[in-house]
Parts: sequence; C-alpha cells; structure tokens
Amino acid sequence: MPKRTIKDTDKSRNIQVAVTGNLSLDAMEAILADVGMELGLNLSHITTLSRKKYPNNRHWHFKEDLKAKGCLDVTYWPEGALFWITIRNYEPDWVQKSGRNLAALLEERLADT
Repeated sequence: MPKRTIKDTDKSRNIQVAVTGNLSLDAMEAILADVGMELGLNLSHITTLSRKKYPNNRHWHFKEDLKAKGCLDVTYWPEGALFWITIRNYEPDWVQKSGRNLAALLEERLADT
C-alpha cells in the first residue's frame, strides 16, 4: 500500500508527523495534550473532520491564548495512519512557529512509543 499523504493547498500547508496508526485516539490525545502544554498551547476545541473521507478521526484546535487570534489545527486518523498539522497562510506568526515546534516534539515522543 502506498504511503498516504495530505496535500498542501493554496491557502494552507500541512506538516505530516510519522505515525503507525497503532495509537488509539485517546492515547494520541493524551500525548498531544502533554506536548501542547509543554509548548504553552491551550487545547480549545475537539471535533472531527469529514467522516466520509477520514472515518473515525479526531481533530484538535490549539491556541496560544484563548482570546487571541489564530488557531493551530491538528488531525489524527489512525485507520489511515495519518497525523498532520494544518497551518493556514493567514495565521499569525505564533501559529507558524508553534506548528513546526509541535511537529518536531511529537515526532520525538512518538518515536518512543
């Protein structure tokens, strides 16, 4: 089976984090919450993306300050062994920086699982 990827668009870019899909949604959420807290990010919303395209996925929104502009989007789809961070082009600088930092720290943590 070919490796699945998430494509960038003209409005956003995606940072993929290597995963096997072996972690449950709850286990991934616990790791993500820890890493987010370590980076000073607040989990502001938990939902899903298209259930047709990505069945049984989980999607999180992180904010640096709950009242400030900007949002970091993170999605895990265990069935497709995909984990990605979406950064929209118009987001403030903190989103751009936090997205890269979150990806790097998650890759370290997930390598240990």
